[in-house]
Amino acid sequence: MKKVKGSFWALFSAFALAATPAQACWTSAEQDAARIANMNQMLMVSALRCRFGNDNFLSSYNSFVRQNNDVLADQHGIIKARYARSMGEKASFAELDRFMIALANYYGGGHGDPDCAKLDKLSRELSRGKQDVKLLAQLADDVVGVPHQAKHACAITVASRK
Repeated sequence: MKKVKGSFWALFSAFALAATPAQACWTSAEQDAARIANMNQMLMVSALRCRFGNDNFLSSYNSFVRQNNDVLADQHGIIKARYARSMGEKASFAELDRFMIALANYYGGGHGDPDCAKLDKLSRELSRGKQDVKLLAQLADDVVGVPHQAKHACAITVASRK
């Protein structure tokens, strides 16, 4: 009986993995966009939480957003396009909204105490001018990582030449 049960679960797991749609995975560009969105939401929420202390970085955060609004908007566009591919254009707006709200709620819900001094320094660095997407993605990965919604990376396939 144990052998049958084990075989059933192995077969079930194989079908469950095979049934997972390709859209469930995130490409590296989509994961970078999610990292950047994650860092931006963390900075926004933390700037609001730190604004009454010694390390108020709200103005440098706002400067970062103003100078990099097109970069941040492009990254949101990448996430929205991912949702549009997997659930349709109409639903993609709501799904992007849910994604961003979930990130903000994660940080706004009291996740840890932000190190306001450290975030002030980061925010001042970011506010010095227009940032490169690759640099922002790497920095975001170091600071906050990829959010759990975007953890499942797409498998990389390498075509062989015959």
